[in-house]
Amino acid sequence: MRNVGSPYPRQHFLTTALATRNQQLLAAAICVAALLGAAAIIPFARTPLAPVPSFIPSYEAGLFIIDLFTALVLFDQFVRLRSAAVLVLAAGYLFDACMIVPHALTFPGAFFSTGLLGAKPQTTAWLYVFWHGGFPFFVMGYALLRRHDGVPMPRVPLAIASAVAGVVVLAGALTLLTTVGHDALPVVMQGPDYSLLVRKGISPAVWGLTLLALIMLWQRQPRVTDLWLMVVMWVWLFDIALSAVVGSARFDLGFYAGRIFGLIAASFLLIALLVEMARLYAGALGAAASAEQRFAELLSQRGRGGGALSREAPEVFIIRQNLAHYRARLELSDLDDTQRCSIERLLAEEEAKLGARGV
Repeated sequence: MRNVGSPYPRQHFLTTALATRNQQLLAAAICVAALLGAAAIIPFARTPLAPVPSFIPSYEAGLFIIDLFTALVLFDQFVRLRSAAVLVLAAGYLFDACMIVPHALTFPGAFFSTGLLGAKPQTTAWLYVFWHGGFPFFVMGYALLRRHDGVPMPRVPLAIASAVAGVVVLAGALTLLTTVGHDALPVVMQGPDYSLLVRKGISPAVWGLTLLALIMLWQRQPRVTDLWLMVVMWVWLFDIALSAVVGSARFDLGFYAGRIFGLIAASFLLIALLVEMARLYAGALGAAASAEQRFAELLSQRGRGGGALSREAPEVFIIRQNLAHYRARLELSDLDDTQRCSIERLLAEEEAKLGARGV
């Protein structure tokens, strides 16, 4: 929430706020830099480098923390907005975090020579496919639901519990499929070589799903979340291309470079969300301080006991200010359905607070 006269944008939530021109220019610059970086690496992607098995647990530990924190921030946004689209996106990041764990544990040489969890020769490669192929489906679900997201979801705790349980069960089932059901899966690994992923069309299909998710996210006036999610998917294209399409063996240049691209990509949305949260929090503190100052000034003008205002608690005065602000926002014509629904819900909450005080 921002107060009247605040310098901050009109939108109230990170997942509904429209991206500014500067944000779009920054995102475009990052995309161009990623394209140029990938283009410089692709000709040398199959160059063998020294095997460093500890690279995987180190890299994936950082990736796990980033994805888990992103999921938590998005779940918090869902609690406030009750948006099915945001819930699906939060579940997608949680799915990423859950898939990282078995992938790291089963990677040969990371913790054990053949991997843990009963890993077999094809286990890690298929976990990579399910991990990188599964996330785009969550993004596509978010993109579809975002267009029909005017009605808030009820039973928020149940929705979150169901999403978390569903993701954990899905990740567990895919892990079992790649370990217990290992022999039912097509062969994609020949020692450290996984060029069969390309020849059988599996990794190109994963790359295509990522591209499709990126296309579905595009819109002329993107929201902040959509903008940075598009950047994530754009850089993920280079992650998959370098790691599993152009690259063809563990510990070649593409193997390392692709995963670095993936780690960078995962960071964008979390950083954007944290920056926006800090900015909105600062705006909320400024609005509260401004309201308290105005209340004190009006109180001093009327004098002690000189009017009804002196008997009104500062909290009530702030609620009245919020009500006036929300009503003014609703008079604007440039609000989309989701923003209008969110402001109406905030207005109802403030009115309920005022009613509970008997005012």
